Amino acid sequence: MPPPPTGDGPITRPKAVDSAFQATLASIAVSALGTVFTLLFDKVTLTRMVEDMLSGLPADQRSDLSATVGAFQVILAFSIAVFAGLFVLFAVKMRAGRNWARILLTAYTAVGVWSFLAAVGSSGAELELMWSLAEVAFGVTAVVYMFRRESTAYFAEHKQRRLRARQRP
Repeated sequence: MPPPPTGDGPITRPKAVDSAFQATLASIAVSALGTVFTLLFDKVTLTRMVEDMLSGLPADQRSDLSATVGAFQVILAFSIAVFAGLFVLFAVKMRAGRNWARILLTAYTAVGVWSFLAAVGSSGAELELMWSLAEVAFGVTAVVYMFRRESTAYFAEHKQRRLRARQRP
């Protein structure tokens, strides 16, 4: 008769966690691409946003509009890259069994769903919202996979092992 499992062997990651990871990456990609196409590459909208920001300043403090739009594009591109990188890190941590990352991704998805529904309610189904719809759909899919029974057991096992490791002398 084999000895009872000690819980020190490798933890088998369920397919649902891998599916959640892939859906999260798809959501991140759609979000980043949507922001790039609907804001960063849309010179008219970006110029209008910068004009609105500059209009609140006194005339002697306003800078050149085209230079400010260019700077804004650089800052926006950097911000998109940083946030996408952070969320990829969160997805990797979730895949590795970190429950805090699962909770963070779930909260982000909940905010995204709320934001999408508010935007649809206030403006109707505009073309720009299709990027958000895809992002939300992938995010909700990831959350469903992250909270399936086998996924929850996977996260619980990782937590138990970390707790046991802390208790060892």
